[in-house]
Amino acid sequence: MGNKSRLIRFGLTNLFPNNINQFIDAFAGSATVSMNIEANKYIINDINETLHSYYNIFSKVDKKVISEHIKQRILEFGLPTKTTIRCFSDKEEIEKYKKAYHNFRDFYNSNKTPLDLYTLMFFAFSQQFRVNKNGDFNMPFGNNHFSSKNEEVIINGCKFFTKKNVELYKKDFQKLLLDIELNTDDFVYFDPPYRITTATYNENSSWNENDDQRLFYTCKKLNKENIKFGMSNVIINKGIINKELIDFCLLNNFNVYTPNGFKYHACGKENIKQQEVYICNYEIQNTNHKFKETLLK
Repeated sequence: MGNKSRLIRFGLTNLFPNNINQFIDAFAGSATVSMNIEANKYIINDINETLHSYYNIFSKVDKKVISEHIKQRILEFGLPTKTTIRCFSDKEEIEKYKKAYHNFRDFYNSNKTPLDLYTLMFFAFSQQFRVNKNGDFNMPFGNNHFSSKNEEVIINGCKFFTKKNVELYKKDFQKLLLDIELNTDDFVYFDPPYRITTATYNENSSWNENDDQRLFYTCKKLNKENIKFGMSNVIINKGIINKELIDFCLLNNFNVYTPNGFKYHACGKENIKQQEVYICNYEIQNTNHKFKETLLK
């Protein structure tokens, strides 16, 4: 959830500075952004424990072992070998796959291992992660299957996370930036939880207005120190306006870009009432028609 793959294809990383020394991915998530830019060094940071279990899989387990483990679980539990569509696929087949998924989910919750959790995610609804108060995975069946494209993701993940110039951190973003030395040829990218949206990683207001203010303070501090930063966020979602974010951009004269004609999707549904933005403290020389500069008011 929140993966930037579609926006990267749309041209997001073309807005980043050229010749980056350290790329600091302060809310790395799946690290998709880091994997799609060139830098001399990568700082991958996320406070989420589950994400770090994935990072460790990619950095320590051979790509063939990962893929074979998933394929073995598919055979053992009868997990889906194709994508099913609720309205059009055979109902008995869907129920069979749903039961197989629930059996595997129960197995994982009784024998928790990172590789089985990673396997489980391929078949979960929107491939999201969520647990109940007991720590058990509880996402419903998602009608998905493990594809050749997923195998490519594993190959790319292992290739990236085994690089010697990749460093992993599990810190609050402010603590991270205090602990690493930054220079003017470094670039800090923020993709925080969006406060005015709802996602499994942001349930129960785990990211609130105070966190936004801490982030705004950090961006202003970086700007004062002539460190370039970029931030992905949303200013409008389902009629809700993030006035604090707009004021932050206006008061500090930061540049704001909006993907032109980009249609946001979440949980398989299009959300035409969301306006995603890219905020930065530097001039972008080579913008393309897919992103337009936005004048806030």
